[in-house]
Amino acid sequence: LVPKGTAGVTVTPQPAMGLRAAGTCKLVFDGAFIPDDALLGGDEAIVDARGRFDAQVVVDRARVAWGAMAVGGARAVLEYVIPYCNERKAFGEPVSHRQAVAFLIADLAIELEGMRLLVHRAAALADQGKAITREANLARVQCAAKGMKAGTDGVQLLGGHGFVKDHPVERWYRDLRAIAVMEGAL
Repeated sequence: LVPKGTAGVTVTPQPAMGLRAAGTCKLVFDGAFIPDDALLGGDEAIVDARGRFDAQVVVDRARVAWGAMAVGGARAVLEYVIPYCNERKAFGEPVSHRQAVAFLIADLAIELEGMRLLVHRAAALADQGKAITREANLARVQCAAKGMKAGTDGVQLLGGHGFVKDHPVERWYRDLRAIAVMEGAL
């Protein structure tokens, strides 16, 4: 953790389309001294077998975290669209009675479960201290693509309500879209 105001550290806010709660910014380290006790996670968390810093461990864990955020966003979409589509009426019946709508929701639930399992597998292996580069990348790529699709489908399922701020789906769409492109997943 780098204390605010550390000499040689410049923070420039970069507001993004999504993930507004994350406070995206550009960090520049120019001759900054960061003491060893500022290391987050402890030495053993990010060193290789020879005791050297291993950036791949950090990247892998970040990819699992991005995947987990996509799982959360996609789950929020699913939990919102099910009651919405059951309550919203068109042509005298709930829109969920339309086969295309029901299949879209079912596909969303299936993809969400796959996303969740990939993230859980990578996280479980990381907890065991195992290398997770392959699993982290699988989770990251799949969660980026399927999370973005979940956001898009959520907007579509709400129709005209999907892109207005009266419903949270438009925010989840922006967040899931941002998650998909952050750190170069797509």
